[in-house]
Amino acid sequence: MFQTAYAIARQFTWPVVLSRRTVEGVCSSNIGAFVVVNDQGWFVTAFHIVDFFSRLDSGALAARNHESKEQAIRMDQSLDHKARQKALKALGKLDKNATDQCSAWWGRDGVIAQDLHAIPAADIAIGRLEPFDPNWVQTYPTFKDPTKNFEPGNSLCKLGYPFHHIVPIWDVANSRFNLPAGAIPMPLFPIEGILTRFAEIKQLAGGPPPPFPLRLVETSTPGLKGQSGGPTFDTQGTIWAIQVNTAHLPLGFSPDVPGSTKGEKEHQFLNVGRGVHTITIFGLFNQYGVKYNVSTY
Repeated sequence: MFQTAYAIARQFTWPVVLSRRTVEGVCSSNIGAFVVVNDQGWFVTAFHIVDFFSRLDSGALAARNHESKEQAIRMDQSLDHKARQKALKALGKLDKNATDQCSAWWGRDGVIAQDLHAIPAADIAIGRLEPFDPNWVQTYPTFKDPTKNFEPGNSLCKLGYPFHHIVPIWDVANSRFNLPAGAIPMPLFPIEGILTRFAEIKQLAGGPPPPFPLRLVETSTPGLKGQSGGPTFDTQGTIWAIQVNTAHLPLGFSPDVPGSTKGEKEHQFLNVGRGVHTITIFGLFNQYGVKYNVSTY
């Protein structure tokens, strides 16, 4: 059902890899997705992806500041040994699990994300890739017109990069992360479902609400880790939402845990995906002059 749509969507669905190295030297990464919107390099993704990287970057900056202060104390010739040790003790040591280095890999080497804008309450963000070559994308996306037949029951598909794990390598000589052999290209993974319901988001503290609805699209299957920021599209490859989170709906069933002798119960849930509705995405695009394609249906 989604074979043709998948072939279209994979052209504009790209991975983002957030690499991190701790003070102790342990490297890890988080993988998400984003959609390249137009030939100017604008993209849309989940806000929590760019927010997570911002927090990693702040942590790395704090580590640099701590190291600079420690170096200054050690180099201060006005301090005797006792005073130096006292100052170092007052400064404290960095937590071994604190972020020491981090980077964001936006689908290609040497590309950065800039001009970032977001609606945190809706978990949606946009930005622009720099540098960007329009020929990198063969087909740019079309977004579903929210005023036409945007109803529950439509078959939809989510796309992203779950079930793929990358342990980046910190290159000391060049002060950068390298992705290990075989890490890319990353395998895409689609999961189908139907549109079930909508949810309205209340604007949180931090300013007046935007002049457009903050709305989510719910689908009958979960969004998988690695699909955050990726598209939710129909059988024609048209985007209806950007996947941002998964909700766990209690079913009200509590059967006994198999093999349990203490009356333990299992709590049953239905995991449903939630993505940002195009009515909200269009509002954000229009606010910052981002051009986009709209479906005729």
